[in-house]
Amino acid sequence: MKIQCECGHMIHDGTDGLGHKGHLIPDRRWDELADAIDAAIETGETPRHREAAAMRMRVLLNEMSRTVWQCDACGMLYMDNGHRQLRAFRPAGDEDVLGILSGR
Repeated sequence: MKIQCECGHMIHDGTDGLGHKGHLIPDRRWDELADAIDAAIETGETPRHREAAAMRMRVLLNEMSRTVWQCDACGMLYMDNGHRQLRAFRPAGDEDVLGILSGR
């Protein structure tokens, strides 16, 4: 996937572990996710049960989260709105926000 930023920079998303990509989970879904994690841990009696629980977690994470990309040039954030459309968010003022999704 490629996103053309308003500044002209191209944002690439062709692999995993990218420093300019993140996943956002809305607060309204946070407790639901925590409860599902608890249930998955508590029901993992056999390898088959643990594998099924892990797959449920992956499905739930994909359903709950929204993907976010940051332009490495200007810091603009682009978020998938859950309907396959991007929404853009511009940094306030001259604040340095580059790398905000890097996890470091």
